[in-house]
Amino acid sequence: MEKITLNISGMTCDGCASKVVHALEGVDGVAMVEVSLEQGKAFVTYDSRTTNPDDLFAAVDDAGFDAGY
Repeated sequence: MEKITLNISGMTCDGCASKVVHALEGVDGVAMVEVSLEQGKAFVTYDSRTTNPDDLFAAVDDAGFDAGY
């Protein structure tokens, strides 16, 4: 398992954070997601044999937010 911290921009409320969690949890291979609205970050544990950071970025983007390192 790999761990990555994503910087998320555009989150303004708990509902936004929930959308990001839901989007990331929907990616195959994601084992754990924790989002900090205050820090603007998502902490993700994932199986690198199944997914990769680009898939995680795409999921956040599809949810309407911007993600980066």
